[in-house]
Amino acid sequence: MACNPEVLKNVPLFALLDEEETAVLAGQVELKRFAPRQRIYKIGDPGERAYVMVSGVVRVTTVDQDHQEVVVDEPAHGEFFGFASMLEQTPHQTNAIALEETICLEVDRNDIRILLQRKPLAGMDMLTVLGRQFHASQQLVRLRAMRNPNEVIEREATFGERIADMVAGFGGSWTFIITFLSALMVYTGVNVFLRERAWDVYPSSC
Repeated sequence: MACNPEVLKNVPLFALLDEEETAVLAGQVELKRFAPRQRIYKIGDPGERAYVMVSGVVRVTTVDQDHQEVVVDEPAHGEFFGFASMLEQTPHQTNAIALEETICLEVDRNDIRILLQRKPLAGMDMLTVLGRQFHASQQLVRLRAMRNPNEVIEREATFGERIADMVAGFGGSWTFIITFLSALMVYTGVNVFLRERAWDVYPSSC
């Protein structure tokens, strides 16, 4: 779908363009509409195009070594996603999915080339966006590295699970083992001492 120049004026990255430059870029980029839960791209797809948020909600995720989905970004209005792969011309390293009715600008390398020819300082704006995403990824890695799995499990455990863990922990402790053996020895000794009067008489042979 063709892009209205007015849409570009509402994107912070392109807000510095004049009327002529905006018209040129509008003739290059396309507006893409995505339905709720529609995948925009997935890990391994060719990184031929990047996207700029216009409206809606997009979630960008990756998969860690434990095969758990990790949220990398939820780009706000005017922010890029899939931009690094498009510039490097490498496969996407993330998944992007629309969470609701979403409209994005689809941008390729030729569109960026034209933009930089017309407005070289726009390159600094794009570097700022990439730098922000890079720092967000670094922060995500730091937070995940600092997480103690035992603390996470303990914090998220239900009341029943906590009780079961306490019982299991006590049942496997030396305190329980020594107490149980002592009680067993006392019980056996009392039965031997009481002989015929014992409440747990040893069965006699026929």
